[in-house]
Amino acid sequence: MKTPPLFPKTRLRLSLMLVVGSLAFGACTEDQVDPQPTTSYGATTAIGNGQARSYITMDASGKPTEIGMRVTEAGFAGLPATPGMSTLALPAGDFKLPFDHLSFDWNPNGHEPEHVYDLPHFDVHFYMVSMAERMKIELDDAKGDVLPAANLLPTGYATAPNVAPGRTIPMMGRHWIDPTSHEYHGMDFTQTFIYGSYNGAVIFEEPMITKAYFEAKKTETFALPQPAAVARTGVYYPTKYTIGYDAATKEYLVKLHDMVLR
Repeated sequence: MKTPPLFPKTRLRLSLMLVVGSLAFGACTEDQVDPQPTTSYGATTAIGNGQARSYITMDASGKPTEIGMRVTEAGFAGLPATPGMSTLALPAGDFKLPFDHLSFDWNPNGHEPEHVYDLPHFDVHFYMVSMAERMKIELDDAKGDVLPAANLLPTGYATAPNVAPGRTIPMMGRHWIDPTSHEYHGMDFTQTFIYGSYNGAVIFEEPMITKAYFEAKKTETFALPQPAAVARTGVYYPTKYTIGYDAATKEYLVKLHDMVLR
């Protein structure tokens, strides 16, 4: 039997269906965008005549790749003549990192030990405890004398009074330094890396950096001293840190990066 010819309206209807289907397929294809790395920022905090903020960068798979802070160039102007501490909240979200918040602390006359850390410098604390927990830490707090297990600190790190503040510092804890660092061997202090503890736990990691080193506007990356073990597992820990300057945004930066899951 001969197939009857399509009426004009039927042919038109089929043509429209093919066009609409083609457009819909094309739209679906265009909407399929590959995941990209993302950077989230914390709230800004006033520093000098400028401001600072924390940030966390995640790769396309959702793994954290770096955590750090940026300070506008104006932040280094108008700094007070007295020490100051600025708290930087982290961006909201679960980033699978051990850190709770940051602080950017200004020491215009440095601090002890004399002739070691008595240059104008900044302490950049990456805290692993909450601000509420920090508020409980007092000067020479007895819980500061409860030291962490040796494997929770990098090999060789010490807290003896002759090489570092051997006291528990209010709202911080006890500081641990590397006695092999350049500042203990006849060279001027420029930057160093410190760990902190309280009540048997490691509670912060801290790049400590002179104002002059920042203002040289160079960018350098260093290996971050690693402990053999960590108390909190299942999160990402940094293995390197970078101190630098971003000429495009006119910001100084400090970041911990090259994360490993522990």
